[in-house]
Amino acid sequence: MMSLLKRYVLGRFVYSYLLSAAGLIGIFLVVDFFERVDEFVSRGLPYSDLVFYYIYKVPNIAFYMAPQAVMLATVITLATLARDNEIVAMKACGISITGITLPILGSSLVIALLILASSEYLTPITNKKMNHIFFVKVRQKPTYGTIQREKIWLVAKDGAIWNIDQFDPEKGRMSKVSIFYKYDGRSIQKRIDVDEVVWTGKEWEFIAGYVRTFRPDGLDTTVYFAKKVFPVAETPDDFKKMKIFSEELSLREMYDKIQELGAEGKDTVKNRVELQQRLSYPFISIVLALLAIPLSLRSSRHGGVLFCVGVNLAMGFVFSFLYAMGISLGFGGIFSPVLAAWGPFAFFSSLGFYLIFTLDSEETIPGFKL
Repeated sequence: MMSLLKRYVLGRFVYSYLLSAAGLIGIFLVVDFFERVDEFVSRGLPYSDLVFYYIYKVPNIAFYMAPQAVMLATVITLATLARDNEIVAMKACGISITGITLPILGSSLVIALLILASSEYLTPITNKKMNHIFFVKVRQKPTYGTIQREKIWLVAKDGAIWNIDQFDPEKGRMSKVSIFYKYDGRSIQKRIDVDEVVWTGKEWEFIAGYVRTFRPDGLDTTVYFAKKVFPVAETPDDFKKMKIFSEELSLREMYDKIQELGAEGKDTVKNRVELQQRLSYPFISIVLALLAIPLSLRSSRHGGVLFCVGVNLAMGFVFSFLYAMGISLGFGGIFSPVLAAWGPFAFFSSLGFYLIFTLDSEETIPGFKL
C-alpha cells in the first residue's frame, strides 16, 4: 500500500517537473530568441545556424532552470494533493508527511546528480559549439577560440615559470620573455630576461638578453649575451594556450586550471569560487524541495495553488539573494570558496528539515513542550 502511494506521488512529481522544466526553458528560449534573432538575420546566416544555436543552448538553460523547476513541481504536486484531500487520506492510512514526500526528495537528488553529470560531460561541449556560432559567425570575432598570443604564463616541465609578452606560434617566435627559476619553492635562484626567443626546429635560441643569479640576501651575478641556447624541454606546441570561457570547461578542467594557475603564482580565488559554484548549484534543487514541501503544505491550508506558488517564490528569492551574495563575497575574498558556495545550503537545509519534521506535530519542536 505504502509503496503504491509513493509511486503515485513520484509519478505526479515527475510529470509536474517535466512540465515546469519545459515551460521555463521555453520561456527563456522565446525571450532570448527575440533578443538575438536580429543579429543572425543582419549577418545573412542560414536558419540552420539559428536552430543549432538554440539546440546547443538548451543544456545550459536546463542547468540553471533545474532548481526552479523542482520547486515549482514540488509546489504543484503537494498543493494539488492537498486540495483534493489526498494528503489527509494518506495520513489516515498511517503514512507520515516524511513518507509522503520522500519520493520528491529522492527525485530532487537524482535530478541534481543528473545536472551535475551534464555539467561535466555535456554542457561544456554544447557551450563551445554555441559560442562558436555566436562569436565567430554572428559577432565575427576571430580571436575567439584561437591560440593566446599575448601575456602568456606557463610553468615549464623543469619547474621554471615563463612570462611571454608576445608569441607567434606559426613562426615559433617569442618577444619580451622572462623566465624564473626557484630553488626552494619560494625564492628566485635565477632569472633570464631576453628580447627574443626563436625556435630553430630543434632548440630555442635566446637573443639579446641577460641572466641574473641571486643569493638569499640579494643579487649575485648578471651576465649579458647576444645569442645563447638554454636547455628547454618544451616545443612551440607546448606554448599554445587556447582562449576559452569558464562555462566551456568541465569540472575536471576547471580543477586542472586552478592547479596550473596556482603553480604559476597567480591568484586563484575567483576560479575556486567558480568551481564551488558549479558544484553546488545543481544541489539547490534539494534545498528548494526541502523548503517547498512544508511551505506548500502549510500555505495550502490558507489558499490555493497560486498562493502556494507565491509563498515559495518569495522563499526562493530570499535563498537566491543570499546565495548570490555569498558568491560575491567569495569573489571578494571575504568568504572562503567553500563557505561562499555552500554556506546558504547549511542554513536553509536545516530550516527545511525543521519545518518538515514539525508538520506532523502541533508542538513547535517535536518532543519538547514549551
